[in-house]
Amino acid sequence: MERFHREQHILSSLDHPNITRMLDAGVAENGEPYLVMEYVEGVHLDAYCEERNLGIPMRLQLFLNVCDAVSYAHRNLVVHLDLKPSNVLVTDDGAVKLLDFGTSKLIQMDSLLTTTVLATPAYASPEQLRNEPVTTACDVYALGAILFELLSGRRPADKSSVAVMIERAMKELRPEPMSQAVTSEAAAHRGVSENRLRQLLSGDLGTIVAKCLSPRSKDRYPTVDALITDIQRFMSERPILARPQTTLYWIGKFVRRNRASVSAVALVVLLLLGSLGYAEWRQQQALREGLRAEHMQTFMYALFSIAQSNYIGKPTMSVDDFLMLGVKILPLYIHDRADLRTAQLSLGQSLLHNSDYQDAQVVFAEVTNSAQADKDINAETESTALSGDIAFRQGKHDQGKALTKRALLLSRSPHVTPSAQVTAKTLYALNREVNGLVTDENVELLQQAVQQAKDNRLPLSETAMAVFGLARTMEYRNRLDEAKSLFRQTIQLDQQDPAYTCTVIEPEGELGHIEMWQGHFAESLADNQRAYDTAVHCFGVDAREALFQERLVAQDLIWLGRGAEAVQKMEKAVQEERRLDKGAGGSYLANALYVLATAEEAVGHPEEAEKLAKEEMEMAKGKLDPASRAFATIYLVYGIALADQHLDHEAFPYAEMADKAMAPALPNETYVDQVRSAQAHQLLLKLQSRRGATGSQAAEASGKVSGQQ
Repeated sequence: MERFHREQHILSSLDHPNITRMLDAGVAENGEPYLVMEYVEGVHLDAYCEERNLGIPMRLQLFLNVCDAVSYAHRNLVVHLDLKPSNVLVTDDGAVKLLDFGTSKLIQMDSLLTTTVLATPAYASPEQLRNEPVTTACDVYALGAILFELLSGRRPADKSSVAVMIERAMKELRPEPMSQAVTSEAAAHRGVSENRLRQLLSGDLGTIVAKCLSPRSKDRYPTVDALITDIQRFMSERPILARPQTTLYWIGKFVRRNRASVSAVALVVLLLLGSLGYAEWRQQQALREGLRAEHMQTFMYALFSIAQSNYIGKPTMSVDDFLMLGVKILPLYIHDRADLRTAQLSLGQSLLHNSDYQDAQVVFAEVTNSAQADKDINAETESTALSGDIAFRQGKHDQGKALTKRALLLSRSPHVTPSAQVTAKTLYALNREVNGLVTDENVELLQQAVQQAKDNRLPLSETAMAVFGLARTMEYRNRLDEAKSLFRQTIQLDQQDPAYTCTVIEPEGELGHIEMWQGHFAESLADNQRAYDTAVHCFGVDAREALFQERLVAQDLIWLGRGAEAVQKMEKAVQEERRLDKGAGGSYLANALYVLATAEEAVGHPEEAEKLAKEEMEMAKGKLDPASRAFATIYLVYGIALADQHLDHEAFPYAEMADKAMAPALPNETYVDQVRSAQAHQLLLKLQSRRGATGSQAAEASGKVSGQQ
């Protein structure tokens, strides 16, 4: 009866379009009190969103209407204390109505608040579960729980019992991150992929919800209006107030609001500054943050100013030139030696990723010298590992082995961060695997690096690097199913970080390779096509990265019996490879010629296939062992082309050499290896049958060709 009178009093004082109105109240003849409420024909908020498969923006708009109603109630000194989706109805025309103020408490002017235990546990704040005095912060927590469910598809701590919830409240434990609650089913109801939904909910939205669900009321939004403001700022792609207002964060938001007007070079710089800004924020005391941000802003302004044509004397500047300009002027603006090393490492890694090995090596050497002088083992570990990686890429294997080994030893110091340890372990083990130094230690180190990256929640890019290294190692050991699983993990990590769009190309391509080796050509085509599309987006249709992936797509098309499509792709690709090769006879052009020759043969053009295979054979002389399987694949396509023109005498020695090289079974023979070996043997049998050739005739012809090689 007391709660009835309270609700009558509360509802009579509230007049808001999103709160159900009380029309009348009284006592019936039998003495029972009653309320006459506005009739609302609608469904619960969560059911409304799920049934209509509403996207994130529409869900946020409905949620803002709920927040507006709660904010109005708070301004009228009323807290709801039982906010949940079933207490919010949405009509067919999308109008939101907040119900049930039956458990509400009026906020007394003297702030002497009573407590309540009537709230629904799944949405109740920790202080409600502890039966402590209630405030508007309780409703802020409940709103956070509702938003968690609307966005991710389930409630925080969904499978926990009431006892567990109370225990968590007592210990002031935070709920799990919202992005970890995502399922494929929830993503489908929101019209996005599972990876995309995780990405959305791990950014500003995740920060907003986490602030609402802080175990301590003082850490939540102070008012519902503050929550409304942050959601509106997110929807307009402006910086939210719940995050540290760093220069990097403001620049990132500006770029997203002005995508069309921001150049590719600006994006590179922003990512660079982002790496530096994040490292600074984590490693230094808060008292230095203001001065550091000012230095970075000055550096950025100067870098953009000097990069103009009036200063550099040419209309455009390459990314490498731009980064090296940053390297040169950086000491003028960053005077702290530790900060300078952090910035130089970021610039050096950008140069490394852009394949400017020489300039990157100079930067890393400077960082190493500075770190050794200041006894900064952490920076020395990272710069030494990256220097070793470059040495391997340049073919200086002895130098690479020495540097990566030293970095690994340095990483075992207690003063080295998990990030530098993961880098040292990954580059040590992966480079040894790639260059034939196969050991069990490599696998153990890469497994440690992956686990360490995950345990310490390192940036997605660093975790992806470790997982990719382990995937390559499994691939080299022919543990292909394990490798595929790890490559998919790498892709998933890369896709969650919008700053690393182009890094998915390599794991997608490797995944396509494995699928092809296993004879799964449709799956391989899908993987390689995605890698090609991304390469075109990142580098352009005529870039070497795109041409490489296009060749893999064409190979899949040939295996799938779609040779005409492969010919169309490879004719243009070969033409572009010739332009890039400039007569050097490199492997990229040779491989492109092989694929085009195979495609021409597949569509019944043996004359064209013969010319292309012969050109590739000439390029391979002196570079490949004539008795190797690699050369045998050229023999095979050349021999098939000759045989299809009934030039059996010329074809016979190539068929025999291909069969001889491919006959021995490999320890880890793939499906493709088996098919090619069978093709070589079938070609030889067909020619023997047609010509009645003897073994001595074959040997004589084979000897002539071998001498020419």
